[in-house]
Amino acid sequence: MERDVYLVDSFTFNGKGGNPAGVVFDTEGLTELQMQRIAAQVGYSETAFVLPDPECDFHVRFFTPTSEVDYCGHATLATFSELFGQGKIEAGQYSQRTKAGILDVVVSQDGHIEMEQQLPVFGGELDVFEVAEALGVPAEVITNTGLPVEVISTGLADAIIPVMPGTLNDIAPDNDMLADYCRDKQLVGVHLFELSSWSDFTARCRNFAPLFGIPEESATGSASGALACYLAQHRPFLGYQYEFEQGRKMKRTSLISASIQQKGGTIQAVKVGGYAKHKGTQRVSLASGLTLRKMEENDRRLLCELAVSDHQSDFVLPISDTLKNKAPNEDFHVICLGDNEADSTILGFFILDHSFANHPEFSQFGELGLRAYFIDVRHQGKGFGRQSCQLMGDYVAAHYPSVSNLVLTVNQRNTPARALYLSCGFLDSESLYLGGPAGPQHIMYLPLAA
Repeated sequence: MERDVYLVDSFTFNGKGGNPAGVVFDTEGLTELQMQRIAAQVGYSETAFVLPDPECDFHVRFFTPTSEVDYCGHATLATFSELFGQGKIEAGQYSQRTKAGILDVVVSQDGHIEMEQQLPVFGGELDVFEVAEALGVPAEVITNTGLPVEVISTGLADAIIPVMPGTLNDIAPDNDMLADYCRDKQLVGVHLFELSSWSDFTARCRNFAPLFGIPEESATGSASGALACYLAQHRPFLGYQYEFEQGRKMKRTSLISASIQQKGGTIQAVKVGGYAKHKGTQRVSLASGLTLRKMEENDRRLLCELAVSDHQSDFVLPISDTLKNKAPNEDFHVICLGDNEADSTILGFFILDHSFANHPEFSQFGELGLRAYFIDVRHQGKGFGRQSCQLMGDYVAAHYPSVSNLVLTVNQRNTPARALYLSCGFLDSESLYLGGPAGPQHIMYLPLAA
């Protein structure tokens, strides 16, 4: 089974730059897991899937390489530009259903797309010093602007962060630290801007969303709407029509227009727009999916060839040692890409440990332990860890029907792993196991029994 993914650059500037997005029209029969797999293979920050809807013109779902998100501005622009470019729609106004709500989109005859966003939700100000620490910058870079750091959502919650002119391009946050901060504050990402009085742009911007697998984005429609609301509140003398530049640091300069409609000091409408350019088509195969199976003896050599990242080396024993020290209470299972065992590629492995019930400090009778969950570094960042984790509950329940919970411990410093498990249905017991060799560990579990 194959699907065509249309590749589109959104928010282009003079026909160049922009933020690439994937668009899939042929969605009949696709499961959520297959949509996630397609998005991971495409590898763009977002891929849009267009479905029929009984009440709206279109129903659009958005997936990053690792998870689904409620809304995406640049993928919306890509979707309607591609619909218009392929002759599937004419210029006019359309409605789209998203997880963020039903939103209108206006398509102009020249191909300009303007998207309605949700009315803003102001989530309050954030501590500047905590923000500066998460970004790895001196607090003065923010405080000297005289403006606050504020959480605003017009579909997705972002921290809107002002920085002093001339500092924007020098900021290089640590992805893990910033992801941990965003998780703690329940943010999709952070949107930095510097006001630009010396150019035609209202502001120059950068956007980081490492929690969702996006180290940096070259054009962010949702955050641009939030920034427009921020400026309407804090810099009303700039007017209510804005043009934002984004992506210069990535050498993909993008132009995003935004506008605010107010009445009596209250924002009545938020709109974001721009142009897009078709760049090609990618055919994605779904014939070979992820599978989990018990390790066979001839898998050992292939497992020893799996590569560990520098970050993981702090938490993962050498794979050869793990295999050599296999105990009778440990069942090894492999994560494969491909439905046919003979032709499949081993991406990683995990251990199901029957001895966890002997450790009352973090487990109990009837529970099974999950250990050494690992994906080869060469296959990370493609959504395989999340996809295999999503298969875990059904797989374990089918092969171990008497087990009530799947239990694991995650090192406190391994924040990406904890976030992955939480997003796949694992629960945090809110307790720590202090006996781990590398420091305190979160005790987490996945309920299996109904």
